[in-house]
Amino acid sequence: MIPKHEALDTDARKRINAIQEYSHLGAGFNIAMEDLEIRGAGNLLGIEQHGFIAAIGFDLYCRMLKEAVSIFKKVGVLNA
Repeated sequence: MIPKHEALDTDARKRINAIQEYSHLGAGFNIAMEDLEIRGAGNLLGIEQHGFIAAIGFDLYCRMLKEAVSIFKKVGVLNA
């Protein structure tokens, strides 16, 4: 799918590797998490963010955010 002479930046290569690694049924969440790690979370509640909450619903968004924060706390990424 990628032309042989096409140069890919590091982030593009990481995204392609994620798609290759998570190609099984139901792997969309894993791909999304890899993409989030590559691009960063950004401003979660600011005006720059749009679409994500509306797409999945506020309740599910809050549960996913709480789970992610809990994981980051366990591995020592967040100090709280």
